[in-house]
Amino acid sequence: MAEVRLVEVSKRFGSLPAVDRVSLDVPEGSFYTLLGPSGCGKTTTLRIVAGFYPPDRGDVFIGARRVNNLPPHLRQTAMVFQEYALFPHMTVVENVAYGLRMRHVGERDVARRVAAALSLVGLSGVERTFPARLSGGQQQRVALARALVVEPEVLLLDEPLSNLDAKLRVRVRTEIRQLQRQLGKTVLYVTHDQEEALAVSDRIAVMDRGRVQQIGTPVEIYHHPANRFVADFVGLANFVEADVAGPDVVRIGGVTLRVPLNRAAPEMGRGGTAGGRVTLVLRPEAIRLHRAPPQMDNVLPGRITTASFLGTLARYWVEAAGLTWIVDVPSPGETVYGGDVFLEIPPERTHILRD
Repeated sequence: MAEVRLVEVSKRFGSLPAVDRVSLDVPEGSFYTLLGPSGCGKTTTLRIVAGFYPPDRGDVFIGARRVNNLPPHLRQTAMVFQEYALFPHMTVVENVAYGLRMRHVGERDVARRVAAALSLVGLSGVERTFPARLSGGQQQRVALARALVVEPEVLLLDEPLSNLDAKLRVRVRTEIRQLQRQLGKTVLYVTHDQEEALAVSDRIAVMDRGRVQQIGTPVEIYHHPANRFVADFVGLANFVEADVAGPDVVRIGGVTLRVPLNRAAPEMGRGGTAGGRVTLVLRPEAIRLHRAPPQMDNVLPGRITTASFLGTLARYWVEAAGLTWIVDVPSPGETVYGGDVFLEIPPERTHILRD
């Protein structure tokens, strides 16, 4: 195992800055995810770590060693590609053994290590099968076994689940996470799937336009986004523009709400100063929906305009205070509401962004 560090790494393709001054610290033995939309620079960053692209500036360290000028096969990394890159004319055993044979490992050792890798990923019994006869999940496991069999210090995974259907993605991502914990490998993982990143990661670096927007645990990224891009990209959110009306009080149209301004905007002074402007970020599941008016503060009367039953939750679009709010109600049973309702805005579940 080894830690991975990137220090002010940049990479351009022509006039396009694909990676712009990216600094990361991936702890040894951790599952670290690069998350962002297509074209944000996450795969380029991964390929720089792998050695496929040299950085234009900055440094890459694996363990204590600076590896900027090392070719990929000397970096003690292994990569699982989005398309798996299996050799169609080779059997499962031959695909997994390929990297070992390129390293001139003895045949007896090759047989032992390949058998162990296939057993680890649950593929014992299909050794003589060609990739075309395997399911997508099995092909993904072959690619993972081929990477693990060379015993890398760092495992690099580039959108490895994007070709699988939704249910299989959930199952395979759980297996990858369990395998990482079992082996204690350092994993750098790339995905555009927010749910996937939240489910498997120790830490997440959210990227946009070649830059890191925020680094944190899944809980920090989801509940305390650093800016609007992160809040909007990771999960669903209500964004409410509000005027500061006093200490811990904001006004939305003609309605006032109590929110924890002092926690998120210390530069405004404790509790905020009247006249400022902030954006409230509220996740749909944080808002509580009531059929009768509750006896408490921070309640908005509203009316349901659209409702969707999604099995584990019911999602409502509610018109209140001149805005449309998205509200999720978990475990709805067989009841889906309509008509007039009341929205409770919990201050402790409200995240504040400055303009």
